[in-house]
Amino acid sequence: MDEGYIGIDVGTQGLKAVVINHEGRVLMTTFSEYPTSSPQSGWTEQDPGDWDKALKRALEQIAAEHLSVTYKGVGVTGQMHTTVVCDDNGNPLYPAILWSDQRTASYSKQLERKYGLDQLLEITGNQPLSNFSLLRLLWIRDHEPDCYRQIRHVAVAKDWVRFLLTGDWATDVTDASGTYLLDVKNRRWASDFMASLDIPATWWGQVVESSQIVGTMRYGPAEFHGLPVVAGAGDQEASAVGTGIAAGDLGISLGTSGVLFRPLDRYQLPPHPSIHAFCHAESDTWHWMSVTQSAALSLRWLRDSFFPEKSYAEMDTESLRVQSGADGLTFLPFLNGERAPIMKPLAQGGFLGISSRHGREHFARAVLEGVAYSLKHCYVTMDPNNTLDPHRIIMTGGGAKSSLWTQIFANVMNRDIVVADDPGAAVGAAWLARSGITGVKESMPVRQATVKRPITGDSEIYTQGFSRYERVVTQLLPLWDEDE
Repeated sequence: MDEGYIGIDVGTQGLKAVVINHEGRVLMTTFSEYPTSSPQSGWTEQDPGDWDKALKRALEQIAAEHLSVTYKGVGVTGQMHTTVVCDDNGNPLYPAILWSDQRTASYSKQLERKYGLDQLLEITGNQPLSNFSLLRLLWIRDHEPDCYRQIRHVAVAKDWVRFLLTGDWATDVTDASGTYLLDVKNRRWASDFMASLDIPATWWGQVVESSQIVGTMRYGPAEFHGLPVVAGAGDQEASAVGTGIAAGDLGISLGTSGVLFRPLDRYQLPPHPSIHAFCHAESDTWHWMSVTQSAALSLRWLRDSFFPEKSYAEMDTESLRVQSGADGLTFLPFLNGERAPIMKPLAQGGFLGISSRHGREHFARAVLEGVAYSLKHCYVTMDPNNTLDPHRIIMTGGGAKSSLWTQIFANVMNRDIVVADDPGAAVGAAWLARSGITGVKESMPVRQATVKRPITGDSEIYTQGFSRYERVVTQLLPLWDEDE
């Protein structure tokens, strides 16, 4: 009988679970949505209890399928930075503060003033952006002191779910990188830094490599009890594992956020503070990561606001009625502030160049182009001297299902784009379970669907369009300065 490995992804939109076999073939998939709340402007929260319910449904659905496999183990992944604070029994004390939440914008400057940016970079390898888990903790300390006094455990999304599965607390090096409490270069907690902030390392548990076994199943259907559970990885690292993105490649993920992912075989400080230097899910590897807040989120906002009766495919059809460049209409995709490369949590989106000749099809095309410009802005920031020259640019994520959007990216980047069949982060988590349980370290092959090549005339139009986009963003930056 074939071997089966379960992968669980605690995503922003819902919880996905997969079963793969020993070769990495997906045998089944489940998905359960859950809501996100925004009690105040700029706040985004979820109820961890909804993750619990979705997890139970997923495991029950897998058990009910009666697949012809012998289950060997479980891996977990999930939205990075999303922070859960718990009491001694693991019960959440406060709603989970999501990665996209902007309430902690002022804490970046506070940390810089207290420690100095050079020292922070030396300790963590990263600039203190508002999305990191540490800044959520500091906000809770200052604004919810009763809650803070009760904290005994802190976890990111996938680590809390793994606690449900096993009863054990731990985190892996990838998600620990996103807490802003890890010595990323040496892959261990920055203990002196934590002590200076009066944050006990015991709150987070041990930090381990992503494929290390950290407990056994005691949750869900009885047939899964006793299965080994590996630490897992953040969703971006797990996606890279599942997609087969290797050193020398550049990954572009078009999900809710937009992500550039550059694997590294040694630790290197990035060329710009907006670029994260994180541990990768494979031992003794790292990566650079540049994240925009609103990629496919911008497209979903557009659909809900302009095209409520249309599918995404129908929106693409309308966009195709407009020539490249959207007839001079430019979109700034800053719907939830912005991380890379401008690092402005208070940034706001907009359309520039609106005239009476523009219809909703122009706005549709402008959104696709604006997101592509934003990620190219990240790329040129990551490669200021034009020396990276990736072997392959591999695109994944829900947005990559759009043939038009991937072609726009090829034209804007003026590079071939490999559009891969996207197995998702859950498959990467299951593959990490396979690696940790069997001891066999193999890379998954890229599941290539097609290659998009730049069209010369369109690339020239987009070179001019990107130059205009950069100028506009540069001129608007002073409007989005944070209050000191």
